[in-house]
Amino acid sequence: MIPVKVTLVLSVEEDLFLQLRCHLFFDFIAQQMGLKPMPQSGMNGSIIYELDRFENAGLKKSLKIVEKAKSELDKIKPVSWADMIAVSGAEAVSVCGGPIIPVQLGRMDSMVPDPEGKLPLETLDAPGLKQCFLRKGFCTQELVALSGAHTLGGKGFGSPTVFDNSYYKILLEKPWLSSAGMSSMIGLPSDHALAEDDECLRWITIYANDQKRFFEDFKNAYVKLVNSGARWKSV
Repeated sequence: MIPVKVTLVLSVEEDLFLQLRCHLFFDFIAQQMGLKPMPQSGMNGSIIYELDRFENAGLKKSLKIVEKAKSELDKIKPVSWADMIAVSGAEAVSVCGGPIIPVQLGRMDSMVPDPEGKLPLETLDAPGLKQCFLRKGFCTQELVALSGAHTLGGKGFGSPTVFDNSYYKILLEKPWLSSAGMSSMIGLPSDHALAEDDECLRWITIYANDQKRFFEDFKNAYVKLVNSGARWKSV
């Protein structure tokens, strides 16, 4: 591995933070959280070959911005798509007020797309989500911490461009149980499922009451997420 830590500030549009985060999770989960273990499964930049898939709708715009930043960096020293996506996700969090996440460089890119149909369904219940993450070495606490990234974007968990612990506070309120107005549309079924699971609820409550703890646990889980299973260049 190349022991280099970087931060990259991207000029992005207001609603782009969600899409930058989506790059990270779509690219990683497509292999990492599949039904069966895969060799060398990890962040590999394969998203660039998968933009025509239904689940990646809307990502082309944000990928163009990441591509522009990559082309500038490539003039100095070539950088992989996997590294760019890892850094972009970390910077989206940081620019929105979240923790500063050091990202190590040196990941190698795949030259082919990942198999289709590998993403966990948004309708998975808590046991299903925990099983997906556990299969790849992530515990319930890390599942809940990484889910806090849903505070960014347009799912109704606080301001769409502010990274904080609003996600957990709103999960505890369960506004989707209301039939009034837009409240019933907040979050995904998988978000709702976390709040109904006792083990997940314990961590939701901790993070709702302690943003500093959430930031630290999210940072650690993110680093594990972007490093797990990646192929690394030789020094």
